[in-house]
Amino acid sequence: MKKIVIENITFDLELGKRLLKLKYNTCPFSELENEWDNIQPISFAEIAELDNLEERRVGVLCLGIERLAEQVNPTLLHKAVVKKTNTVVNEKGELETYDFKDVYELFEVNGEVFNKNQKNSWNRMRDCHFVKCKDTSTNREYMIWVDIASVFLTNSEAKSYYDEERDKNKVNAVQAIAWTIQTNIAKGDIKKIVRQGDCVLIKPKNKKDLITLSHPRHLTEKEYLSLMVAES
Repeated sequence: MKKIVIENITFDLELGKRLLKLKYNTCPFSELENEWDNIQPISFAEIAELDNLEERRVGVLCLGIERLAEQVNPTLLHKAVVKKTNTVVNEKGELETYDFKDVYELFEVNGEVFNKNQKNSWNRMRDCHFVKCKDTSTNREYMIWVDIASVFLTNSEAKSYYDEERDKNKVNAVQAIAWTIQTNIAKGDIKKIVRQGDCVLIKPKNKKDLITLSHPRHLTEKEYLSLMVAES
């Protein structure tokens, strides 16, 4: 094993091993088992100093949002508290309806923390964004990377996010969480959405005559708020 491929990017052996140690709790390859315990995971500071933009990007993915957030103090751009009504089957087998509040937070990680030694504009990472939310069944917090430009375009008639004045207030936390769900059903053709953990079920209005999209699209804020009828 002379090279290691992670997220379709090829790394030199030693760097690749340190990235794998950062990403995995247990050894992912039998070839590394004898030395796994002695491999030192790469640090965030070292990731930020990598010359190659794609290597830095993969390093951030291996680090994970949770550990990254602990080290770089991300900026809260928007927080939304959404009141919801949910219907579930209780232990008695009866339908039970209750009200609850869902909290979504949109954060920005300044790209400069990844570009400490990068002088060329083409080799610099842009600001990154993630949305923070809770699992409705376990109450565990999740952080999910989002493409803020795509989030904006999903909820806007504009042709390009970067052609507009780059006002960070154009995107909110609910738009970001809605964007994480994709479907091949066109706008206006969805009857309701049911979510159980990571499993999202989308029911069309007219299944018999349904024409699906050739490419999946992201949900809009309006669809997320008006069509989600149950979560667990």
